[in-house]
Order: sequence, then structure tokens, then C-alpha cells
Amino acid sequence: MPESWAMGNLIDTVVELRYPEQARKEHLGGRVVLKIVIGKDGVVQEAVPVDENSPLAGPAAEAVKKWKFRSYIREDHPVEVESTATFEFFADTGEIKGPRPVRAPRRLRVSSGVAEGILIRRIEPVYPPEARADHLQGEVILTAIISTTGGIAQLKVLSGHPLLAEASRDAVQQWKYKPYLLNGEPIEVETTIKIVFRL
Repeated sequence: MPESWAMGNLIDTVVELRYPEQARKEHLGGRVVLKIVIGKDGVVQEAVPVDENSPLAGPAAEAVKKWKFRSYIREDHPVEVESTATFEFFADTGEIKGPRPVRAPRRLRVSSGVAEGILIRRIEPVYPPEARADHLQGEVILTAIISTTGGIAQLKVLSGHPLLAEASRDAVQQWKYKPYLLNGEPIEVETTIKIVFRL
């Protein structure tokens, strides 16, 4: 797996990689590349330097073995992946540039089509008798936040007649979705819902 893809699932480096004091004194710097194997549980199984002679490779490998990743999911199953982790050591400044944890967004915006694809329970709104008597029809647009468990966490009416909007809100509040997964973890999503009332 390309390194950029693999590091997209890095969530915690656990310990900070420090520049070895002796290497810095001797002005040893440069690039260190590690071959890594990430287990199904997101734990690093192996971290082997491509150039084992580099005095910087050992500390880098020890640090990477403590890293934590989100599980990589293929066809709904966690899989083991192989990749690399690359570091640049700058002796002059003592700086080390390498992969950084990616913080997953706490909420993601998805299209109404994507949201509909994970909808597992839909309750149709009851046509309000007053609206029917007044021959009211049309669309109600709502914005919804779906929780990590698939329930409706928040619901807001964007447009539509108040009578129809109330009926829509009462129905949609009971809808149930499959949790939306990002890198194998459930995440809150925001989406738009359209309800159409026709006589």
C-alpha cells in the first residue's frame, strides 16, 4: 500500500521520536525508510529499516512499533497491510520530519443519495388533515445529523409549509440508519432529506 494511503489511517504515534544525541553531535542526518506491516487490529507488527547501517534507523523503528492505526477495511473485513514510513533527520536543527497522526473528522457531510443507501427504517409522514383539507402540497427540506449509532441526533427544517414540516419532522425523527463507517469506525454524518407531499 502506498505510504500516503497507509498514513491516512495513523491515529497515534504514542511516543515522540527523538533525535539520537550522539548522531546529532556527529552531524548525522538524512532519510530513513522503514518497511512496516500493520496488523488487522491496527497495531504495527514489523518495522524494518531498508538501510540497517544507518544509526538513525534503530530509534525510528522502535518508535514506529508503538504506533496505532485504524484498522484497514476491505470488503467489510479488517486486513493486514504492508507499507513504508519515511523520516527526514536534520542534524543542524534537530528536526525530524515524518508521518503525523491524521485526526478523523468528527462529522462528515454526505449526499442525500449516500444517506438513503444506509437507511434501514423509514417511517412515512402522516398527511395532516388540515393540510389535506386546504389542498396543501409540496416539498419539505430538512437537514439531519445521523449519530454514530444510526439514529437521528438533530433535525432542522430548511423549507416547507409549517404543517407539512411538522409532519415530516415527526416521521423522520423515527428513521434509523446503518452507522456510517469511515476507515472502519462509525462517524456522525450530516445530510439533507426531502419529503414530498402530493394529494
